[in-house]
Amino acid sequence: MSNFTIALLASVAYFVTFGGNWLFGQCMLERPIIVATVTGALFGDITTGIKLGATLEAIYMGAVNIGGATSAEPVSATVMATTFAITSGLDTEAAIAFAVPVGLIFNSLMMLWIMLSNIFQGWYTKVCETGNTKGFTTLILTSWFVQYAIRTVVIFLCVYFGAEAVQTFMTNLPVGVMKGLGAASGLLGAVGMAVLTRMLINTENVGFLFIGFIGARYFNLPAIVVAIIAVVVALTIAFNDKQLMDLKNAMKKGTVGVALSEEEDFLNG
Repeated sequence: MSNFTIALLASVAYFVTFGGNWLFGQCMLERPIIVATVTGALFGDITTGIKLGATLEAIYMGAVNIGGATSAEPVSATVMATTFAITSGLDTEAAIAFAVPVGLIFNSLMMLWIMLSNIFQGWYTKVCETGNTKGFTTLILTSWFVQYAIRTVVIFLCVYFGAEAVQTFMTNLPVGVMKGLGAASGLLGAVGMAVLTRMLINTENVGFLFIGFIGARYFNLPAIVVAIIAVVVALTIAFNDKQLMDLKNAMKKGTVGVALSEEEDFLNG
C-alpha cells in the first residue's frame, strides 16, 4: 500500500469521525473507540483498531473539553496511532505511547482552528440580519466543511510524510526504550481512569467504589456482575430520589396536607 493511499484512508477516517461528530450534534463519533474502529476497518484490520481504541478510550476517558479550555485532542492521536500500528508494524504499546504526544501537539493547534472559523463571522451576521434561512443552512455546512477539511489536510500531510519516518525510527529504537514505552503505555490507562474517577467520586458515593473493588478482587465477581449490581443500586437510588422529590413538590403545593386531612376525616368519621 502506497503512502498516498495510507494517508488518504487515514484522512477519510479523521474527517468522517471528527467532522461527522460535530455535524450531527456531537454524537460521540470522536471517541477513540469509534475512531480506531473506523480506521482499522478502512485498513482491513478492525481487530487492531478495536484493541487500540479500547486502550486509548481508557486513557482519554477523563479528558473533558469545557468551553475554550481544551485538555486533549484524541481524534488525531487515535487515527495516526492506529494507522501506523497497522501499516508500519508498530506494536500496541509503541502505538499508544506514540499517540499521547501527538494528541498534545494537535491540542495546541485547537485555538488556531477556532481562530480560522472567525472568517465566517461576517457572513453569519449578514444572513441573520436578512433572515435568509436557506443561506444560513448553506453557510453552516460550508463553514463546517472548510474547518474540518483544513484539519484533514494536516492529517494527510503528517501521515504521508511520516509513515516511513515513523517506521524507520521505531525500528531503530533500542530494546530498553521499547520496553519503557510498553511500561508507559500500561500506566496511561490507569492515569486516564484515575482522572475520570477523581471527577466522579465524592464522599457520598466513594463507598460504592470500595464495594465494587472488594467484590471483584476478593470475591472474584466477573466485571459484568459488578456492572449489573451497580446498575441496580443506581436505579434504586434514582427511584428513591424521585419519590422524595415528588413528595417535596407535593408538600410545597399543599396537596400532601390535603390528603392527610381527608384521611383523618375518614378515620375520625
